[in-house]
Amino acid sequence: MKKTLVLFASIATLSLMWSNLAAAQGVANASFEDPITADGAPFVGFWEAFSAGAGAISANSTEMPRTGAQSLLLEIDNVDNSFAGAFQDIPNLTPGTSVTYSLWHKSTSNPLDLGTEVRIEWRDSVGNVEISRTANSTPVPSSDYTEFSLSSVVPAGADTARIVYAIQTFGPEPTNSGSVYIDDVSFVPEPSAGIMSLVALLAMPMLRRRSR
Repeated sequence: MKKTLVLFASIATLSLMWSNLAAAQGVANASFEDPITADGAPFVGFWEAFSAGAGAISANSTEMPRTGAQSLLLEIDNVDNSFAGAFQDIPNLTPGTSVTYSLWHKSTSNPLDLGTEVRIEWRDSVGNVEISRTANSTPVPSSDYTEFSLSSVVPAGADTARIVYAIQTFGPEPTNSGSVYIDDVSFVPEPSAGIMSLVALLAMPMLRRRSR
C-alpha cells in the first residue's frame, strides 16, 4: 500500500512539474484582453504589433471577440505590398521539445483579398539572433472562428519561440483588402521523452500488480 502511494505521489509530482513548466512557457494575453504594444523589446509577456503604415492596422478590437471582450484585428485597406501582424516571444524552451502553436481566426471579408502567414521563428535569446523558422503556413480563415494549429520541434541552439501571425498584400489580388480577427492563442510544449519514460517506469509496478 505504501509503495503504491509513493508511486502515485511521484507521478503526480512529475505531472505537476510539467504542468507548471508548460504554464510558464504559455502565451501572455492569449485573448488580447490587454492592450498590445508597438514600442519595441521586450517581446516576452507582450504582443508586439507591426504594420507597413497607412492603410494597415494591427490593434485590439471589441468588434469580433471569440471569448472575452476583445480580439486582435489585422486589416489592410486597398494597399499594395503592405503588411500587418503581431508576435510574441515564448522563452525557456529546450531543444528537441515538440510544441504546438494554436489560434482561432475568422474574417468578415468576402472575398478575403490578401494572404495570411503563420509561423514560428526560433531564436537564441543570449545572442539575440534567429536560428531558423518554420515555413509560412497560409490558412484561409472562414466567416466563423476556426482553429488552426502549427506543430514543430525546438531546433538545436534555440531557447525562444517567436510566434507570428501576419497578413500581407504582396500577391496579385485585385483589391488587396481584408480584415482578419485572431483570438485565444496557445503555445503548448509536449512532455519530453525522458519525462514520459520516467512516468512509464513508475507506472509499470502498478500495472503489474493490477494484472495479477
